[in-house]
Amino acid sequence: MNNINTMVIAVGGKGKRISVNLKKEGFTTSKIFFKINGKSILSHLIDMSLALKFQHIFLLSSYYETDLRLFLKENYPNNKHIIPIYGGQKGKKLGVPWLLYSIKNRLHKPFIYSDGNILYKSSIIQKIRKNDLGPTLINLVLSIKDYAPTHSRIVRCNKNICEISVRLPLFNDKQKKIFKEKQYYYSLGLMVLSGSIFSSLPHFAYRKDLDCIVSDVFKSNKTLVRGTIYQGKWIALHTIQDINKLIKKD
Repeated sequence: MNNINTMVIAVGGKGKRISVNLKKEGFTTSKIFFKINGKSILSHLIDMSLALKFQHIFLLSSYYETDLRLFLKENYPNNKHIIPIYGGQKGKKLGVPWLLYSIKNRLHKPFIYSDGNILYKSSIIQKIRKNDLGPTLINLVLSIKDYAPTHSRIVRCNKNICEISVRLPLFNDKQKKIFKEKQYYYSLGLMVLSGSIFSSLPHFAYRKDLDCIVSDVFKSNKTLVRGTIYQGKWIALHTIQDINKLIKKD
C-alpha cells in the first residue's frame, strides 16, 4: 500500500471539561490554541503534518469556527494542503462522526485521524502510515500512560485486542498499578481508518463519537480492529490539571 496522504484533525470541539477553567485563567478560545513552547497545539500538529508531506490536512470544526478562520488566515494563508471543514450547528449537535461522514467521498482511501488536543512524536505517524491495514478497518495507537476517561480502555491478548471499553471512570492509584502490570492500554486519540469504514456501519454519522464507532466495529468483528503500541513521550490537554502541569514546567 502507498503511504497514507490524508490527515484528519478534530479541532473544533466544545471542550466542556476544560473551557470553564480556561476562561477563569483568561483563555477564552479553544484549547487547541493553547501554546506549548511558544506555538499552539494546532500549529504543532499542522506543521508536523506538512513536514511529513501529507497532501490533505482536514481540520474538523464546529465550535470556535471564527477563531479557526482567523488562525488559518494569520498562520497558513492560501495553503492548499489545509482544508477546514466547518460543521456549524449540525456539527455541534452530531460531532466528529457526522463531520467525517460529510466528507466521506474525499476519504475513500485509508486516512489518519488525530484528536486536536494531543501532541506526539512524528515517528508514530511514519510508522502507522506505512502499515497496510489489510482486512482491518481500524488501527488504534495505544498507550499505557493515558488515564483520560474519554479514551477507550483496551485489553490485549497475545498481541491481539480482545476487549474494548469506553467511558469508564478513572482508576485510583492501586487500580492503575494493576492496570499497568497487565496487557491493558488506552487509545491515544490517534488512529488509521479505512475508507470503507463509512459503509461498514449504517449509523456511522449518528454515533456519539469515534470511540463508540470503534466499539461498534469491534463488537461486529474483533478482527477488524488492531492496535499499534506507542511508547514515546506525548502531551495531552483533557483537564485543567493538564494545563497546570504545563504551566509549572514553564
